[in-house]
Amino acid sequence: MKKGMLFFGSLLLSILLYSQQDSIGIESILPDSIGSIDSTLTLDEVMFSDSIARINKETKILKEAQEAYNNGIAEFGQKNFESAWQFFTKAIELKPDFTEAYFNKGMVALKINKLESAIANFSRVIESDPNHTDAFYNRAEAFILSESWDNAIADYNRLMELEPLNNKPPYLLGEAYFLKGDYNKAIEFFNLSLEIKQGYSNAYNDIASSYRKLENYETALKAQQEGISLDPGKAFMVNNLGSIYKKMGENDKAMQAYSNAIQMSPDYFLAYNNRGSIYLEQESYPNAIKDFSKAIDINPSYPIAYNNRAIAYFKQKEYDKSLADFDKAISLDPNYATAYLNRGILKESQRDREGCCSDWQMAVELGVETARKFLDVECAQ
Repeated sequence: MKKGMLFFGSLLLSILLYSQQDSIGIESILPDSIGSIDSTLTLDEVMFSDSIARINKETKILKEAQEAYNNGIAEFGQKNFESAWQFFTKAIELKPDFTEAYFNKGMVALKINKLESAIANFSRVIESDPNHTDAFYNRAEAFILSESWDNAIADYNRLMELEPLNNKPPYLLGEAYFLKGDYNKAIEFFNLSLEIKQGYSNAYNDIASSYRKLENYETALKAQQEGISLDPGKAFMVNNLGSIYKKMGENDKAMQAYSNAIQMSPDYFLAYNNRGSIYLEQESYPNAIKDFSKAIDINPSYPIAYNNRAIAYFKQKEYDKSLADFDKAISLDPNYATAYLNRGILKESQRDREGCCSDWQMAVELGVETARKFLDVECAQ
């Protein structure tokens, strides 16, 4: 008797036994079972056939996963981020160990500001490949955007180990310490980046910013001038030079620097705002309003320019315009403490006691101690 027939007989016996144990009618099992068996095949041949079927199924799944991934890449390139997100998600569902799909899903998450998801996806990549530098760079960026400074610092330290000859990790590490408020540590790593890549003008610019925060203006000025000499075409460096001069009380030099930055980059809204602030101090209110308005035209989502223009309008006794600008600044940034303080002053001048006290209370809650004095004097009763 053929081996295949022996195998079939054993199968039938097992079915009968199974039927007796579980009270399932043999008719409900036997036809499907018999139909799935080719009695002419050996056991090895059956197992081989099953293996081929499994491989074909896996190949089909891998093909579908790759197609979903490719579609995600195409949608990402077209900036259709939500669609790209869905395709990368599908690719991962089909192939749970698809490392590059996790990476690109993380990139999409960064674009649409899903920071927790970005961190989770980049972390998944790093678990699979502990040396995936791009995943570390982008996860650190997500940590920065989440204001999770220490986690970003840890990632940049790891990148320094992976890329000891690259000046980028220590430079970014300096930026992370700067954002954390540790300016001395920031200077240390900016200088380290210069040891690796001499003449890197951005590092000098950020060293200058750090010294400015430390109120060491002379050293800040030297670093800023060094950065500009290395790369004189960068308007933001010239703007920052103006900010150092302003801190030093040299408003004429500051004004010239801001004007130079505007000439270099006519759409540089920060320079317009900064020059406007000098006009405001000089009580040249029409010029201040003109510069603040230009900054707003270029960047309508910049709350500081609205706050500053509101002050200029207030000084010109254009109270309705002033109030509208304070309202706009706060709508753009509900945590803009200074705008609450200033709007409270405006409301107090209009005898809106309830309104001014409410604004000053909000300013206090956001950390402006000056507002507490107003509260104590005007809102005690």
